[in-house]
Amino acid sequence: MSPRPRRRVLHTADLHIGTAGDDGCRSLAAVTALAAVSRVDLLVIAGDLFDHNKVEAGLVGAVAAELRRLPVPVVILPGNHDCLAPGSVYEHRAFRDGQGSMFLMHEPAGGWLHLPELDISLWGRPFDSHDGDVRPLAGLPLAPPDGRWHVALGHGYFVDGGGPVLFPSYHISRRDIERPGWDYLALGHVPVFRCVSREPVPAYYCGSPPLTGTVALVELDDGGVRVSRGTLLMR
Repeated sequence: MSPRPRRRVLHTADLHIGTAGDDGCRSLAAVTALAAVSRVDLLVIAGDLFDHNKVEAGLVGAVAAELRRLPVPVVILPGNHDCLAPGSVYEHRAFRDGQGSMFLMHEPAGGWLHLPELDISLWGRPFDSHDGDVRPLAGLPLAPPDGRWHVALGHGYFVDGGGPVLFPSYHISRRDIERPGWDYLALGHVPVFRCVSREPVPAYYCGSPPLTGTVALVELDDGGVRVSRGTLLMR
């Protein structure tokens, strides 16, 4: 099989945009600015772009417009704060299918999104309710040997089984992430920059931009996947 093309991904999560001009809005501007200067091929948002589903429609449209200004695809996973419940912010017309290169992961049981122009396939399970216990990466399928990069998005707590569990739900287990064929797991919900696995699959939390001022910059290369901490310039 021929080498896959090198790709650069900016991974962010937990911006928690709630009102115009808040820290989440400033963080979004910093994220899109870094994506532009870093010349990434793809931006992924692993949950909680918005802080809740009551965000004013004008701000929802402005956020979508900011993301669409990027010349690269943007993939969004709804989290527990901005879940796909009735009245979700993602029912706004700006997030409907066909809006350029912005894509919403919308299948509650988990589903694929293929970006053939980048040779990247993504999988994610969005939250569709404020109730219940979503297991974000349970049932993550095997990644097929199709010559593409494979990136999964998960929003929840990583639980490695090595100690007491502090949170009762939204668990991501080590068994969940040890699935053959995957190249990177983009995690959200925990507001720190943290590597939870390097082998067999790199899995990282990117941090929450309003709190940590960080994102993850991911270099997909057949010689080895490299992940670095990106620092945002906040204004």
